[in-house]
Amino acid sequence: MTDRTALRAAAQGGDADAMVELALLLEEDLTGEDDEDELQDEVGGWLSRAAATGHVRGIAEFGSFLWHVWKDEDAALPWLRQAADAGQADAMAVLGDVYDFLGDVEQARRWYGQAAERGDEHAADNLAALDRLIG
Repeated sequence: MTDRTALRAAAQGGDADAMVELALLLEEDLTGEDDEDELQDEVGGWLSRAAATGHVRGIAEFGSFLWHVWKDEDAALPWLRQAADAGQADAMAVLGDVYDFLGDVEQARRWYGQAAERGDEHAADNLAALDRLIG
């Protein structure tokens, strides 16, 4: 479902899948400019609502949004861990990124490794790069 009107109606009706899909569709409009607070708030709101329902992909996407867009690792980490604990490889890869950024190589390796085991090529590449750099 990619029609924004239909997605919005389904999301407003409580469909967590639609909340995530709508948020990701809206997120494509983010450019990184300073005047996007309203759009960021809308995207974050839909992802937060989806996460609050226990929707695992919503939890992962919300954690990723908190990290990548709102630059808030303290808020992002619990959501990312919850999604990773539920088996979400994308969340594991983002946890690897967060811990790599924070300089915690052991945790970065752990999460990149788990994501790579689940087929995440980005995480496998990052794990290999860490191994080359750190040894």
